[in-house]
Amino acid sequence: MGSLGIDPDLAPLPPKDVVVGIRTGKIRPFGGVKGLFSAINKQPRDGKIQLSIPGFVGDERQYIHHKSLDNAIHQYDPRHYAAWKKLLPEREHKFKIGAFGENMTSSYLTEENLCVGDKFRLGPEAIIQVTMLRQPCYKLNHRFEYKKMSNLIQKTGYTGWYYRVLKEGEVQEGDEIELIERINPRWSLTRLHHILYTDSNNLEAVAEISELEGLSNEFRILFRNRLSKGLENMGARLLGNFAVPWQSYKLIQKTPLTSRVQKFIFEAEDLTTDSEEDLKFGRFPHVRLRFGPDAKFTRAYSVVSGNLQRFELGIAKDDNSRGGSLFLHDDLKVGDVVEVAKGHNATIPIIAHDQEPGPTRHIFILGGIGVTAFIGEIKSLLKKESTSVEVHYAVRSREEAAYLSHLPAENTTVYAKSEGRRLDIDSLIPSPEDCRDCSKTLAYCCGPSSLLNACRDMTNKLGYPRSQTQYEDFGGVGTGTGEPFEAEIKATGQVLKVPREKSLLEILNEAGFEVDSSCMVGNCGTCTVDLCKGKVDHQGTALEDEQKETSMLSCVSRGKGRIVIDC
Repeated sequence: MGSLGIDPDLAPLPPKDVVVGIRTGKIRPFGGVKGLFSAINKQPRDGKIQLSIPGFVGDERQYIHHKSLDNAIHQYDPRHYAAWKKLLPEREHKFKIGAFGENMTSSYLTEENLCVGDKFRLGPEAIIQVTMLRQPCYKLNHRFEYKKMSNLIQKTGYTGWYYRVLKEGEVQEGDEIELIERINPRWSLTRLHHILYTDSNNLEAVAEISELEGLSNEFRILFRNRLSKGLENMGARLLGNFAVPWQSYKLIQKTPLTSRVQKFIFEAEDLTTDSEEDLKFGRFPHVRLRFGPDAKFTRAYSVVSGNLQRFELGIAKDDNSRGGSLFLHDDLKVGDVVEVAKGHNATIPIIAHDQEPGPTRHIFILGGIGVTAFIGEIKSLLKKESTSVEVHYAVRSREEAAYLSHLPAENTTVYAKSEGRRLDIDSLIPSPEDCRDCSKTLAYCCGPSSLLNACRDMTNKLGYPRSQTQYEDFGGVGTGTGEPFEAEIKATGQVLKVPREKSLLEILNEAGFEVDSSCMVGNCGTCTVDLCKGKVDHQGTALEDEQKETSMLSCVSRGKGRIVIDC
């Protein structure tokens, strides 16, 4: 007891609340993954909705355990969405009410002021009872296109909760939600979460929870099993078989732009997406293509324009092609179908151009087909007032300058090798002595490795932080080969042997982990995996020195002996 006679473990009483929204959903294909289904995409319902013992009429649940009467209603605190937008700003558009598949929304109920077994009157007739927290599963990884989303939900405690229905009735928006009985005042959902995932070896608490009145049967079994068998393995629930969501696209147009570059326009055949917002690409968009005989080629390309329904790529025939660009140029025909997955950029905290106060000078250094990486960004910046944009474009000849018409003529300088014009990096990127406020300057680069390395060396020399540089490279060829080693998967204990002639990335993908990748030469960071234990010969440039202590680039870096990773 506290000094004022108040038990500090007692959960605060929730204020009177009202139903803000009701949602129901049908089972349907999900995530663009073959064989994966879910009813998470729930739609708003208007008017009076019948609440029966199994849940709201018209609502479906695909997973067998979710069909329990203890899981009749899922509720989520809408205030969590603001926190998610700050945690994962690149996925901000996905965090809106309904995204977690909740059936019901109100304004004030949350994990902190709810307890196991709480009974509420819902509307004039219905009575519901809090049964348990939602345990996040791998389907949320697909929902938010982030392979560690379920793990992050578990860590934050922004899980939502379930009710069973004790008395049926009609419910509609605006109905009151009133607490009528609290039987476990010391067991808030927040405290339950702490024992479930943090203080999980507190057997005294585990035993107490397993006997709580009102607790779901699922949780009762889980906690009793902890007492008899120890802590359960959470890996399968959190990770599942996370795969890149490949979807089918048809080539509908193929047009030569120069002697080496062709325009390819692809259109989705049967796109599964939730909203117009989900069709949009983010900054510096790119996609992965899987194509060719037996889908042997996987390549990443920057998106010139469009959205996930229909988009344009500009692809150059590579002089040192391993077969990918050759096949696209010479063998892929209009009407042919390829597999496409939306690419995700490496997490680089580049300053957004809509921040206040934001950067005012933007320097783009482009080589050849590297122009495609920043066309969208340049067009967006040109709409901003008080923003300086300068484009430096190096090409073999003006005739080979693909997409030159997409660049602002008055802000673009072309360096054509055929005209004897050479792009001089030293003169393009200002030093701190040459500008009043270099923190207002952003440098962007995409092109051959020699150009990227020169830009990176110069910005490093001048002291530019990572937040003021953006490099894109999808055309290089990294080997990732070297001395053989072993990689143990932390979540499962599985040990993968990485032979001399293959990269860790190749072995992980062959084993079914489908690690995302883009540049394949260690420049972008897309293929980063967590390094939990062991020594690594780090290659590539995407990771800072401090990041190398806990991460590695699976496309080019190699372990020494045996390492433990989390992917």
